[in-house]
Amino acid sequence: MKKILCMLLMLLMLTGCSSLEKSDSTYKTNTADTYISGVWISYGELDALFGTNDFKNQFNAVISNCKSRGITDVFVHVRAFCDSIYESKYFPMRETVKQYDYDVLEYMINVCHQENIKFHAWINPYRVRTADSEIAVLPAESPARRWLEDQDTSNDINVALSDGIYLNPASSEVRQIVTDGIREIISNYDVDGIHFDDYFYPTQAPEFDSESYDDYCEETQKPLSLADWRRANVNALISGCFTAIKFTDADIMFSISPAASIEDNYDKCYADVSLWCDSGCIDYIIPQLYFGFEYPNNDFKFDKLIADWQKAVNGKSVKLMIGLAAYKINTPNEPDRQEWQNGIDVINRQTEICRQTAGIFGHIYFSYSSMCEFL
Repeated sequence: MKKILCMLLMLLMLTGCSSLEKSDSTYKTNTADTYISGVWISYGELDALFGTNDFKNQFNAVISNCKSRGITDVFVHVRAFCDSIYESKYFPMRETVKQYDYDVLEYMINVCHQENIKFHAWINPYRVRTADSEIAVLPAESPARRWLEDQDTSNDINVALSDGIYLNPASSEVRQIVTDGIREIISNYDVDGIHFDDYFYPTQAPEFDSESYDDYCEETQKPLSLADWRRANVNALISGCFTAIKFTDADIMFSISPAASIEDNYDKCYADVSLWCDSGCIDYIIPQLYFGFEYPNNDFKFDKLIADWQKAVNGKSVKLMIGLAAYKINTPNEPDRQEWQNGIDVINRQTEICRQTAGIFGHIYFSYSSMCEFL
């Protein structure tokens, strides 16, 4: 079985094929069909806790709040910008964590497990910096900065600049460091899951990765279109991460939280979520259905989105959970303002739909600080 999966991964890496093979169902973890009530804890919320100089007590209070509100799983931002909240061979430690003389990730996991709450390590695989493209502000240990400032100009292609700094999804070296980073986490920490969110390709602009695509076209007799090639690059990463996780510990859940629209994922982010569901290369898909029942665009109304995703996973081994927008409670922003004036009602209705609908295995609130306002 390992040989088969390794051959599949190599095929994806070397040819950039546009589809994934069907995974052997005996290899995927058969997760218990218990309903998950989860919450995302973002890097911003963690930084606020780290900045208190009383992190242990503050985090204990967070998990106590989660437990009292019926939360079963937390999805914690352990690597948000090509950095880490733990000691890593591959990524620099986040500045807000360096003040502590103990392993904050290990501490968080232990606290969660003591309260019978599962811990998922949330990672952004490609994002380095979104504010600007200033390489000099990155830590010296950042792989993006090292690649651009070392004497080897051939690896500059590993980094892409587009109103920010990103690791290049087309690079096999990038896929390797992301995968190695996941192996590092699951080898050193007792996490229950690895989780990606919706940061894949940040732009549709051809110039984002034109050098990589031109090289690919020159080396390939019948090259894929730019869009299909980009989707193949993301597919290769997802397949490789799934394989790395399951080789290390088959009980660890691999989940991805894409944007709400299946079509927008495919066309704008180059994330072929339907293929991931078909191939069984993820355990859970958690679309971010951050829209109400009265949203003016009918394609984004909550009921319509639920139906779309039910259809996408029907008959597949992947399980469906729903991401809910707790942050929109009482939002002043259009076009959500009027419906979400009593946002507690919207969230409560959506939560109940998730709980009562066959084929939905859980919901996750974005994010912790917003959840505390209504639960």
